[in-house]
Amino acid sequence: MQSLEKRITALEAQTAQAEPLTIIRRLVAPGKPQKELECLRDSNGNEWRREPGESEQGLIDRGILECARHAGGVASLSSQ
Repeated sequence: MQSLEKRITALEAQTAQAEPLTIIRRLVAPGKPQKELECLRDSNGNEWRREPGESEQGLIDRGILECARHAGGVASLSSQ
């Protein structure tokens, strides 16, 4: 078993770190058009509102860059 543990340790050392992961939770309802995001909130209560002229993707990108990350680089954002 020591040999296997050594090999696993060597593989883990060689493995590149995964890119940070951001999970965006968005409420949707069947049969209703999806509204554009106007606000995002993270699990720490931080909030990002869309700036005038900012696209929905711009808001998402800004939230991803500025949100706090948990262990392993994971962040969670939710729509309101």
